[in-house]
Amino acid sequence: MSKGISKSLGQNEAFPFNIIIEKDDYRLNGFSWERSATNEEMLHLTKDTLRVFQEIEHKITDRKKSHLSPEDKLSLTSEECQVYLTKLAGCGRDAYEQFFFNQYAKSQLTRLRSYRSSMQFAPTIYSNSLIYPWEVLYEGDDYKNPTVDMFWGFHYPVSRALTNKPAERKYLLSLEMLFCLHQTLNFVHHQEQPAIEKLIIKNKGKFYLLQVSKKIQKLQDGEELLKHFYQNQYNILHFACHCRPCRQHEDEVDALIISLQEDNNHQQIELEVRNFSRVNGGFQCQPLIFLNACQSAGGVDELRRTFNLPNKFIQYGAAAVIATACPMPDVFAAAFAKVFYEFFIGKKMLIGKALCETRRYFLEKYNNPLGLAYGLYSPHDYQIAQTPALQAFAKQTKTPVGIG
Repeated sequence: MSKGISKSLGQNEAFPFNIIIEKDDYRLNGFSWERSATNEEMLHLTKDTLRVFQEIEHKITDRKKSHLSPEDKLSLTSEECQVYLTKLAGCGRDAYEQFFFNQYAKSQLTRLRSYRSSMQFAPTIYSNSLIYPWEVLYEGDDYKNPTVDMFWGFHYPVSRALTNKPAERKYLLSLEMLFCLHQTLNFVHHQEQPAIEKLIIKNKGKFYLLQVSKKIQKLQDGEELLKHFYQNQYNILHFACHCRPCRQHEDEVDALIISLQEDNNHQQIELEVRNFSRVNGGFQCQPLIFLNACQSAGGVDELRRTFNLPNKFIQYGAAAVIATACPMPDVFAAAFAKVFYEFFIGKKMLIGKALCETRRYFLEKYNNPLGLAYGLYSPHDYQIAQTPALQAFAKQTKTPVGIG
């Protein structure tokens, strides 16, 4: 068995709240009701939500040009925050009503809540065709006076599944991170990379930067880079880089643009979606993938509604993927990643809870709701194995990595 491989262990700490999206209906923990919203209608709701995210992104990007401190560049005024939360609550309320549109669906939701009142819900949305930033779903009736806990992403450990296969609890057995960046992102160099490297080493892990070294030789293209990922035992791959839109569809992401650093030279490598089908194999240790890049979740066009990059990483053996639904200013992305890893690695939180707590952190400290744009593709209870006994048990439950 490969070193650091993630395996199924234990039971969920939260009550699973599974929404399975089929062609004609929705299923909620065994209850089903007729589907009301078409993919096209949900596409419009998605675009409305992304427009609000982009307003926030533009506001932060404009401040990057100023002489404000990094923290001030992240911050919004309470008035600005209220405006954006109201807009997002309106979008989230529209989407929520499309799902729980009839009394039967709402009554089943209420019944589940009352039955499991002592447990937190852990919503997982099962779909490989319908996209929406589910963290924005808003349960409150009065969206014009939004309450933070009514947003799913600020209250629940929301996650996604791209197949209808039952999700298994998985553990990260060791820390061995490969950090991939683009040299033009200043906040990545000066804040994100050094802070995360320090945290990994503090927690007895290993940190590698994607640069020419004895371990990483000269790489020519995305296929060689993918082979390097497959041949090594990194169980966290962190990407702080740019994305290139698909050549056929301008609003669709098709490649990660990464720098391979060698002294003062920087070779640019593009990891494309099509590289996955051209390289044999898959990830040996079922890693966590953090796509902290511009619009890394994929496009919202009518031809390809799946989240391209997360889908490929999961398909070829990743255990968990975190991706953004919209472009991220590097000042926000760098700060968000640092705080997330402090929760996930430093405080050993479940991954869904760590993301939820990170979103709330930025809302409460900086009046900034942009963390709702970060989505999770994995069981919500993926975490670092904390005891030798759990690690030993995981190593005994050997399961081959599936490529499908």
